[in-house]
Amino acid sequence: MKERRDYMFTVVRQWRESGLTRNEFCQQHGVSLSKFGYWIARFKEAQPGGDGSFIPMGSPGSTTHGVLSVIYPNGVRLEVPSADLRLLSRLIALG
Repeated sequence: MKERRDYMFTVVRQWRESGLTRNEFCQQHGVSLSKFGYWIARFKEAQPGGDGSFIPMGSPGSTTHGVLSVIYPNGVRLEVPSADLRLLSRLIALG
């Protein structure tokens, strides 16, 4: 079953990178839309924060000012300077 899961997660990644709609991708790859929707949901759950929770990005009180990534449930990833807390707050509110 793990092999099937790994294969379908690879297919989901390919779809995300393809720019195609779910329907177009499924037609081109001979996958049923309902089964593909199931695998997309499993893929999202398997990602860090897939349960809707926040992921700690660093330790509290850290003095380094790097870049933080905000990853939305739809897979969109934004990177912002960690020192810009106002911008980070607004981006999180958009999710």
